[in-house]
Amino acid sequence: MAKIKNKIKTDFETFAFDYDGLIPKLIPHYREQNQLMVDLIPRDRATSLRVLDLGTGTGILSYFIVKNFKNAEILALDLAKNMLEVAQKNLAEYSDRITFQQGDFAECALGMSYDIIISGLAIHHLENPQKQKLFASIFQVLKPGGIFLNRDIVLGATPALTQQYEQLWRDYISSNGEDSDRWFNNYLEQDIPASVEEQIQWLKEVGFVDVSCHWRYLNFAIFGGCKPNSTIKEPLSCF
Repeated sequence: MAKIKNKIKTDFETFAFDYDGLIPKLIPHYREQNQLMVDLIPRDRATSLRVLDLGTGTGILSYFIVKNFKNAEILALDLAKNMLEVAQKNLAEYSDRITFQQGDFAECALGMSYDIIISGLAIHHLENPQKQKLFASIFQVLKPGGIFLNRDIVLGATPALTQQYEQLWRDYISSNGEDSDRWFNNYLEQDIPASVEEQIQWLKEVGFVDVSCHWRYLNFAIFGGCKPNSTIKEPLSCF
């Protein structure tokens, strides 16, 4: 796993300065997903929010949060130094509300008392036991009533569906003039996706409520849940 992690870090350091132009060619409905992540946060746009962005990359989700929630403060965490450098440039206008930190979210301390924890196209790099451990850590550091939203690469519910989704995904990459063999082989070498169904169950097992898949297209999904309000016997919906 350490060898794979080093390869992932090296690749993201290399791709960082071209990432924003490249990623919409590789991820179907990428821009639509960004907006939906914000729309799924059921908070008044003027409320104060403490947000953790896991695997922030070039800062796209942090950008949508600070742009839409005027009193949000964000800790943006990423493994790759160059990604954070690009994110700092992209988000320079909001530098007073964002703290950038280099680190491995599978291993480092996440802090405490977040209203929102988001992640985009990052958690699939972890082995499944690590995903489960991370979900438990996320639950622990959220405030009661806090929300976790994850946008990620996933497996289909069956091997046959996974194969079908992956072929359609490769067709999408090729249609944008990119080398699908290159990117698909990179995916096979580095990514460890799990099904939405498995991950929803893992979220429920650590205590999340209102757990659901909010959006899905082939092998990409947005899903998450809420930490129940501990001051009541029956958890209220976060939505």
